[in-house]
Amino acid sequence: MTSGSTREEAAVPARRLRRDRKGKTALILAASAAATAVTVSLLTGWPFGDERVEHVSGAGPLQSHTDTGTTSVYAPKKVPWTVTFGSYLLCSTSGDPITIDGIRYRTPVKPRSVSLKLRTVTPQVWKATVDAGQIGAALGAPPHFHQRKAPGDYKDARTGSRITQSCADQDKEGTGFTELLFVLDVGKQGGYINTAWIDYHVNGSPYTLQLDWKMVACGSRIPHTVDGTVVCDGKQS
Repeated sequence: MTSGSTREEAAVPARRLRRDRKGKTALILAASAAATAVTVSLLTGWPFGDERVEHVSGAGPLQSHTDTGTTSVYAPKKVPWTVTFGSYLLCSTSGDPITIDGIRYRTPVKPRSVSLKLRTVTPQVWKATVDAGQIGAALGAPPHFHQRKAPGDYKDARTGSRITQSCADQDKEGTGFTELLFVLDVGKQGGYINTAWIDYHVNGSPYTLQLDWKMVACGSRIPHTVDGTVVCDGKQS
């Protein structure tokens, strides 16, 4: 998705690469994580059992501006530290309201903790300041970042959180957006999320949106390459 209502902001990523989206839909299958990976569910209350349809962005009712690629952020000198990954602009392809049931993620390198936020930028905020663009990656936790401002309404991503903006509306300039944020508290070993899943329902039907964007907070246990991309080969300026 290329959204006319969003602006890329300079942040602190070491590397940020985009790749084309996959265009397939499949039934979700129970999968075992690798021995070094941990899958965490922050939200509970899933009422539909395992009968969910899993899809990538562009192939289901919920869509994300960012879904496949890599962002890495260099570690500052002071540890522990916090980094926020964003640019997951969520919208409804049909325009029907979407209700979030759960958000899961897999961590080959586990950070100290992860919290999830939804940031809403209204048309008024968007028009009022150039700082209202989406967050690619930023040191600090919302709403207080170290090297940038990012106005908006921040709330915890919870079971029952709703996405009401249509993708057609989000594509229009100046209409604002709702952005999912992953906030990592990071120790010496770093932190790495390689996949996330948003469980949700719309009109009584359950789905899961899979996000394959890799979020890397540099540290001692982060591999030299992630999905063929060299990461963490520098220092925080």
